[in-house]
Amino acid sequence: MPSVIFTYDNGRKALQERLGDKLAKEGLPAQLLMYAWVTSTERDYSYLSQIKQYKPFIEIMRHSFTRLLYQAGAKDAASLCTPDDMEYILAEYKQLKPREGLAEMMDLLRTSGFEVWCCTDANQDRVKGYFDSAGIDMPLERILSADEIRAGKPEAAVYQWAMGKASSLRPGEKNIFAASHAWDVAAARSAGFEIAYCTAYEYDPCEAIYGAMDIIEPDLASLGKAIVAKYGAAK
Repeated sequence: MPSVIFTYDNGRKALQERLGDKLAKEGLPAQLLMYAWVTSTERDYSYLSQIKQYKPFIEIMRHSFTRLLYQAGAKDAASLCTPDDMEYILAEYKQLKPREGLAEMMDLLRTSGFEVWCCTDANQDRVKGYFDSAGIDMPLERILSADEIRAGKPEAAVYQWAMGKASSLRPGEKNIFAASHAWDVAAARSAGFEIAYCTAYEYDPCEAIYGAMDIIEPDLASLGKAIVAKYGAAK
């Protein structure tokens, strides 16, 4: 998912709105449950891709929530979320909102001579809609969806494919991959990217696990400035 530039807050709010009272009775905070839902979906999405049984991310979310509730200790997990609840929550989840500083970062990178691409697990048209809703121009052909090659992050094929699409292979060219998932940038580094990590989602880069990042910043505006400072044309 494009977590570096869009947030999952809509999904968390929808979860609280539709199931908040039921979750409270089970002692389950909506914020923690949303995080667990996304991360467990990322795991299953990746594992299924690795064993060549690819499934779209959103469908894994849809069909794994009851299991998550059971694992979280809910006593009546099977009936806690109705089909209508699920459709509402997923519809809201898919309306991702931009992180603060997105427009500033994109403008700075482009005016500084960088080509900007988006590499995502999500549907290409849906991600294009996120940018359009945020009032930010992003050509459809610059949005690289892993759906196109029926593979999922962090499979090496996704990042190699993205490098092949985005890189001009000019001598001295630097290709920078920015994300707010540490596993995402770690995988991109293996494909030859320089890596820029934003802590707005995970907060702790866990470099003891994923290795040193080339850039670490707390927000998108700072991330854009750091990329220009380190890799701009004058460098």
